[in-house]
Amino acid sequence: MANNKKNEYKRYKENERIWIYGLVADAAIGVLYLLMAGLGVVWLKWILAIAAILLSAAGLGSLYLTGELRRQRSQYLTVGYGAVVIVILLSLILNYPSPNELVNNITNAVG
Repeated sequence: MANNKKNEYKRYKENERIWIYGLVADAAIGVLYLLMAGLGVVWLKWILAIAAILLSAAGLGSLYLTGELRRQRSQYLTVGYGAVVIVILLSLILNYPSPNELVNNITNAVG
C-alpha cells in the first residue's frame, strides 16, 4: 500500500514537470501572440493564437485524463492553462491589442 502511494506520487511529479514546461511554453507563446498582435503581423498572430489554444487544450485534456483537473494540488496548472485561453480568445474577439494608428500614420508620412 505504501509503495503504491510512493509510485503514484512519483508518477505525479513526472507529469507535473511536463505540465509545467507546457504551461511556461504556453505563456511564452501567449506573450509572443500579444506582441505580434500589437505590431500588426496578422498571419503570425493567428498562427500563435492557434498554437496557444491547442497547447492549452492539450494541457487541460491531459489534466482531465489523469484525473488531476479538479484536484487542489493541480489547481495552479488548470488556472494557468485556462487563463491563457481566456486572454487569447478575448484578445481575438476585442481585436486588442491592434496596431497603433499613430505609428502607421507617422511611417506613411515619412516614407
